Amino acid sequence: MSKPRIQFHILTLVILTFALFTIGVFSLAPPVSAEENPCLTCHAKIKEPQFVHAAVALGCQTCHKTVEGKSHPAEKQSIVLIQNLPGVCFTCHTQSKFQEKTVHSPVLSGTCTGCHDPHSSNVKKLLTNKMPGLCFNCHKESAFKGKYDHAPVYGGMCPACHSPHSSPNQKLLVSPSPEVCYTCHEKSKFNKKYVHAVVKLGCDSCHDPHKGDYINLLLKQPVELCLSCHPNKNDGRHIVNVPTEKIHPISGVKDPSVAWTKKIPDPDRPGYEIEVPDPDKPGQELTCFSCHDPHSSDYRKLFPVKNICKKCHVYY
Repeated sequence: MSKPRIQFHILTLVILTFALFTIGVFSLAPPVSAEENPCLTCHAKIKEPQFVHAAVALGCQTCHKTVEGKSHPAEKQSIVLIQNLPGVCFTCHTQSKFQEKTVHSPVLSGTCTGCHDPHSSNVKKLLTNKMPGLCFNCHKESAFKGKYDHAPVYGGMCPACHSPHSSPNQKLLVSPSPEVCYTCHEKSKFNKKYVHAVVKLGCDSCHDPHKGDYINLLLKQPVELCLSCHPNKNDGRHIVNVPTEKIHPISGVKDPSVAWTKKIPDPDRPGYEIEVPDPDKPGQELTCFSCHDPHSSDYRKLFPVKNICKKCHVYY
């Protein structure tokens, strides 16, 4: 056997011996479990909730350090963060995600623990409380309660519209208005042939995004709201442009085209139903929306149908 071949076998034998020795040595040391973390002797409750911060598994020293010259737990302030909030959080979390154009005030003040438990929680995202209760710690709850409530608010879906940390949009919106509204509301209803100019200004020009005292979360009563921009339409003269003593109403009467009905069993045909006027819903009040779609339409002047007068009047 040639000398180079012998050297090759000797080198292979050395490598295999080292590998077996290394595996043997390290196999003697059992993995350190979280239960053996000395901190958990006193802080056992950290592991009890459903959601535990990933940093806990990395070891307490990932975020905490012992103050030199102080004894723990005998002395107060003997354990401190390795750096102040929110700096310690940015050790793992990308800082740029918290520094966009509009920043949530708790982030600016570095009070991450105002919303998140740094160790564990029974609420997703390590939140200290479920939404919207968590948001009401700072935002006055009464400002979100009215006769009519926007479904996402009391569904606890605040992050569906607002970023909880920072956003390139005003009011921490996840996307600019009206795009953010199209997350739930069908966009096709707002971009027909003729679009109401106010739609492009943002939905909050007419609607309160959280709660309202008026139908459809409007900022005012329907006719009053429309007159804010269309003051010359304050009576029915714009509807019928013919000299007459009788002026077409724009409010104060029931809209005959939207009478509510309900289904009841047919007294003459068992197993069948018939529609009858609903005494509990005598009909909607006539408003500007009776003749105009407030968002968009395929017909001029935002009429919802081609021959608008036929909604209520019979042509002879």
